Amino acid sequence: MTSAQRIVQAFLNDGDTRIASKSEQEVERFLKALLPGTKWEGKVKAVGGYVRDQYLSELMNDPSIEAKDLDIVVGEKNGSRDLTQYIYDVFNKKSLWDKFQTLIKLENPQESPVTHPHQMGADYPIWQITFKQDIKYKGQVYKTDGAVIEFADAMTESYPDPESRQRKTEPGTIDEDVERRDFTVNMLLKDLTTGEVEDLTGTSKEDIKNGILRGHPNVPLDTMFTNDPLRMLRLIRFEAKYGWKVPLSVIKAVRRNAHRIEIVSAERIRGELDKISKIGKLKRAIRLMDTTGLLHYIMPEVEALKKVQQPEKFHAEGDVYKHTLEVLHNAKPGIENQMAALLHDIGKPSTQTILEDEIHFYEHDNAGAEIAKAILTRLKFDNDTRDKIVRMVKNHMRPHHLTKAGEPGLRKFIRELGDEMVDAVLSLAQADELGALPNRKLIPDLVKRIEEVRKKPLKVTREPVLDGHEIMQLLSLSPGPEVKRVKQFLLDKQDEYATESKELTPEEARKLIIQEFKK
Repeated sequence: MTSAQRIVQAFLNDGDTRIASKSEQEVERFLKALLPGTKWEGKVKAVGGYVRDQYLSELMNDPSIEAKDLDIVVGEKNGSRDLTQYIYDVFNKKSLWDKFQTLIKLENPQESPVTHPHQMGADYPIWQITFKQDIKYKGQVYKTDGAVIEFADAMTESYPDPESRQRKTEPGTIDEDVERRDFTVNMLLKDLTTGEVEDLTGTSKEDIKNGILRGHPNVPLDTMFTNDPLRMLRLIRFEAKYGWKVPLSVIKAVRRNAHRIEIVSAERIRGELDKISKIGKLKRAIRLMDTTGLLHYIMPEVEALKKVQQPEKFHAEGDVYKHTLEVLHNAKPGIENQMAALLHDIGKPSTQTILEDEIHFYEHDNAGAEIAKAILTRLKFDNDTRDKIVRMVKNHMRPHHLTKAGEPGLRKFIRELGDEMVDAVLSLAQADELGALPNRKLIPDLVKRIEEVRKKPLKVTREPVLDGHEIMQLLSLSPGPEVKRVKQFLLDKQDEYATESKELTPEEARKLIIQEFKK
């Protein structure tokens, strides 16, 4: 498989589907009709991933790769402001008499198909317009409804504060604007007057064709990564997602500058991890993060899994780090699935004990849940996502302990975790089992048995047949842990009855409680 074919496959397998925004393509077509003969002719360029994907689609003769996220650069100071205003005015010119007549009739003027230009931050020459409906221009209809397009002036940028990614921008040429971008694969331009694709680097087309990640030939790699360290994580994501090759010189540059990732906000780092996890490529990303030294600064707890030995009879694949990578390989795509797989054994280094030449990790699931919570909080994961991952880590050993359990044990598992969490934990346990040598092949049968329990007429209930007030009245108890213990007793009995296709009635429940607790 060629590099270009691997990229195509990545598009097809991408959780973030590559279905193009047809409306954005229609905006491109509209601009080709609008720009000729204006002062912007030859100065308005599409740039970035939109052009890259169009070029790749043509290169491979594969219409399944369709471009989206049209970004436009204008090679003139204040050009983005003036051009977006011009587009707005094209559809909003009304004579004074028309406006007066409208006011007299107390009618609302027809809604404009284009929003008023909006500046994207006071310090940046970037303007956005939204096409609220299809448009008609010079007798031609363009299906632009829903397109949200950003226009930016060509600019240069600098980073005056070495402890911040906050940049300072100044007007620049198109050539200078290309030089400030991250990788050559994202540096193609498309003239929106003529439709010509321009390669100002001299290498972008070949790098897309061959799948190579590197910077602009005129910009030192150290400068590129020092100025904006987030580019190092973007490099990781592109390599993981598309299978692009990273030259040794680029890897060495990331290693020299890996410490700079510490100035990047946790939100930005988490954003890259989210994108990688959604497509199920976290294993590949972690390996490259380790190679480049980024892992040490982003998740040192994962780096600490190296050389933590495990019992060979259960883990012939190697240490905890190697096992974790294999679990990641088998985990389903998705933020929770991938991050739980990465962190499921994060508690093993702190719980490893060796007794009579045998390695044990007592309570590593509980310790791991605490460590996972700290990591996910540090990386600013939202509370719901964090809590779900923590619960998955905390419960990842339960399926392994249930492989020989009877139906009451399976019902208790379903009741305590709930259907959604049961599915998530079973998925993690299956990846965990596949990531170990030898593969015991026990989890698939457990999944099947749990599904059989779920299909039974007597469903798993989360509440006992008697409530707390009834229990307190029956046993003359005050609120407290004893009431909770009786409730658990009833739930266990309900599970036993359900196993025999019987339902525990309130009358029988009262008798059982009196027999067990009223002595």
